[in-house]
Amino acid sequence: MECKWKPDERGLQQILQLLKESQSPDTSTQRSVQQKLEQLNQYPDFNNYLIFVLTKLKSEDEPTRSLSGLILKNNVKTHYQNFPNGVSDFIKNECLQNIGDSSPLIRATVGILITTIASKGELQNWPELLPKLCLLLDSEDYNTCEGAFGALQKICEDSAEILDSDMLDRPLNVMIPKFLQFFKHNSPKIRSHAIACVNQFIISRTQALMLHIDPFIEIPEM
Repeated sequence: MECKWKPDERGLQQILQLLKESQSPDTSTQRSVQQKLEQLNQYPDFNNYLIFVLTKLKSEDEPTRSLSGLILKNNVKTHYQNFPNGVSDFIKNECLQNIGDSSPLIRATVGILITTIASKGELQNWPELLPKLCLLLDSEDYNTCEGAFGALQKICEDSAEILDSDMLDRPLNVMIPKFLQFFKHNSPKIRSHAIACVNQFIISRTQALMLHIDPFIEIPEM
């Protein structure tokens, strides 16, 4: 669903200016920027601006776009429970729409943001996340596949226990066979993501992995 939210141009330019200033090596400038960012956190749609810069402003330089996403990640960590539903829904939608950004830095930033939201208890409240990411693994576009795998790897690292629980209806029963398919992918980066995802569940002898251990063992070493 396309969100109707649009930024105010003046507000957007002010936030872009702050993001540029925050990259200054000057300590006093950084302090001033930090204070202004804290003040902006009082406005509910400030986080909409941050995700907008990260995902929509393709003409901006990558460090500025990524920084906007990292500030948003910190806001998710500290204030997510106070985000209005419209804001959190807009952010989640933008993340899934842009996980395949052509920039590796932006893809990684979106992946970190997705994982941070998921770690705030949102795996239960974001039921389309895991199915959507698994579906994107089959994309013919390399960036989309790699971005989705990067996010899944972080989720497996951060949320291994809940992924193997009845709370989420044991999604590993679908995810692990899917990951194993990519052990022979022609891209070393994709193979690395797939192996890292599965590695999270070896020590715990996760049932979903035990059921597919034979093909797992048969995969030749890279």
